[in-house]
Amino acid sequence: MLRIAQTIVRGRRTVMAITALLVIAGIWGMINNRINYDLMSYLPADLDSMQGLEIVDEEFALGTMVQIMVYDESDATVDAIAERIRGVEGVKAVHWVTDLAPVTQPTEFRDEEVVSNYYAEGGTLLQVAFDGGSNDPHVKEAIRQIRDLLDGYDTLLTGHQQLELEEVMSQDTVKFALAALVLVTIVLLLTIPSIVVPLLFVLTIGAAVVLNLGLSHYLGQQMSYITGVIVFALQFAVTMDYALFLYHRFDEERRRSEPEEAMITAVATTFKSISAAAITTFAGFLALMVMHLGFGEDLGVTLARGVLITLVAVVTLLPALILTALPLIDRIRHKTPSFDFSRLGHFVAKHAGVVSIVGLLLFVPALWANSQIDITYDLNTSLPHDMPSVQADEAISEAFGREGTMIVALEDTGSAVDLERLSDRLEGIEGVTRAFGYGSLVDPRIPVEFVPAEARESFFSGGYTYLTLDVSYGMADPRLTETIEAVRAVSDAEWPGASYVTGQSVLMNDMERVSEGDDVRINLISIVAIVVIIGIAFKSVAIPVALVAVIQLAILVNQGFEAFGGGELIFVSSLAIGAIQLGATVDYAILITTRYEEELKRTRDRVEAITVAVSESSKSILVSASTMFAATIALAVMSSIGIISSLTMLIARGALVSFFVVLVILPAILVVGQPLYERLSIGWPRHTVKGE
Repeated sequence: MLRIAQTIVRGRRTVMAITALLVIAGIWGMINNRINYDLMSYLPADLDSMQGLEIVDEEFALGTMVQIMVYDESDATVDAIAERIRGVEGVKAVHWVTDLAPVTQPTEFRDEEVVSNYYAEGGTLLQVAFDGGSNDPHVKEAIRQIRDLLDGYDTLLTGHQQLELEEVMSQDTVKFALAALVLVTIVLLLTIPSIVVPLLFVLTIGAAVVLNLGLSHYLGQQMSYITGVIVFALQFAVTMDYALFLYHRFDEERRRSEPEEAMITAVATTFKSISAAAITTFAGFLALMVMHLGFGEDLGVTLARGVLITLVAVVTLLPALILTALPLIDRIRHKTPSFDFSRLGHFVAKHAGVVSIVGLLLFVPALWANSQIDITYDLNTSLPHDMPSVQADEAISEAFGREGTMIVALEDTGSAVDLERLSDRLEGIEGVTRAFGYGSLVDPRIPVEFVPAEARESFFSGGYTYLTLDVSYGMADPRLTETIEAVRAVSDAEWPGASYVTGQSVLMNDMERVSEGDDVRINLISIVAIVVIIGIAFKSVAIPVALVAVIQLAILVNQGFEAFGGGELIFVSSLAIGAIQLGATVDYAILITTRYEEELKRTRDRVEAITVAVSESSKSILVSASTMFAATIALAVMSSIGIISSLTMLIARGALVSFFVVLVILPAILVVGQPLYERLSIGWPRHTVKGE
């Protein structure tokens, strides 16, 4: 490593030039990244609901659809609007009453089913289908044109929440980034006696973030909108330690040697410690990949990759920047506040038994609070309530008296009589208020040749037909699951061919079913991986258990706060926070334990050793936790997107909780467990001072 460090330091201009080129490529990649705003697309493709969605999308254009409610206009005007919308490039079909009855037919002569399907509270419903998915740029542009066409009419437009979400995110992302960078810089300025050094840290890790996010484009990765925002903040938060460790070691070495030699020594010696820290964080993030939703792999891989890229940037780019800016660093300095936690360390050491018991007892209220939290899978609740499409969706659902809609896609293997019988059986299921299909409009005894082609083509295509079901239960209603299962059972039993139950409520319900147990799997894998890594590092069986147990307590306490703030947590936050907080903050525990081990070797007195360990490690842990808090709290406060604000608030609060738990509970556990560590570790220093 010493030779590599020499090459890096002496070739620093080359390093900066190469990095500049890579950053340019990274920026290009970021600009051209494919961002996915549809979390339901991460469901496994072999699910019944996903197969059904593909069928109704390809055959009937029901998959990607927006609904328009036009108020106080005649049928002739509505028909003219529909015709203009059909002319928009990307629009596949516009469904409304003309699919089932002539526009010239008086309302009083129309079938009651037709009227109730398209008219309500003085408004007329149009359903617009597109020839691409919701993430297709052409579809997004078509929706924008439709919005322009509707300007001047009294209308509601819904079904395009993803487009509005993208527009909100595109406006807010720059604000989030600037706020996070400003707060992180302020934290660093309070702890580092130089204005220049924090800027170099931000520049280094910022370059690593750009490379990481830009790499997604070159790898063909379609990144979720959550990943892009979370990775930006979290990569800064969890890797700032690496830069701090390198700079502090360089500052120390400068007292003994020239700047170049000091930096070579700093890079060579620091690499071992920061790479060990990076491995634990890497393992914690990678555990997210076991999530059954594809979103977990997307987030986990990107976060883990960011850790490695930052590690490389810190030992290559940062040394080059520091040496280049050294005259400026030395010239511009300021005082920083001092933090002394020695009294805390001594107090905890002297009362280690009591503090340890308090720590163990904290598990009880923390576990209870966690049991009181409701996990929600309704993605609509995470959208800003003032978003026009959300308000429109609520208004249209209320007007037609339905909380949700399901679609049953059916192989065209049965007769019209079979379809009518199935429709009747489905309407008999509790929670289903209406089943609407071909049999709702055409008497099944009428021969096919007497049925208008338009009416039949609306319900039969490519060997499939379908029924739409209005449902009176929303996502938060536990009875919805029973209704969905009943619809599946009846469809399988009554229809002679294959049946597929789909729709937004079904997909969200499947998301809950697919995700069941993922939190346990993710946490278990991250715990086992980090326990093994720490066990190898400390050559101990007991040490990693103690360290991980302390961080698990911090995670439970952190999540437990949600029970007192509404008691509801979006499922993404619940699945991700365990692995993220463990991977990001276990370094705090490793740092204080490493220092305790060093001092114990020197003094053989566990009370003195832990007092010094807390005193000397506290500043680094404080800076790390503060940086993590600063990088994420801006998103938590500023974002109107529930998933982002929820997860980043958990991460920000988790940094503070881990800080306090590591500085108070862990030292007591280390002191009390000393005899156990001596027996279950190889080379762990012994405590020999008596009569404490």
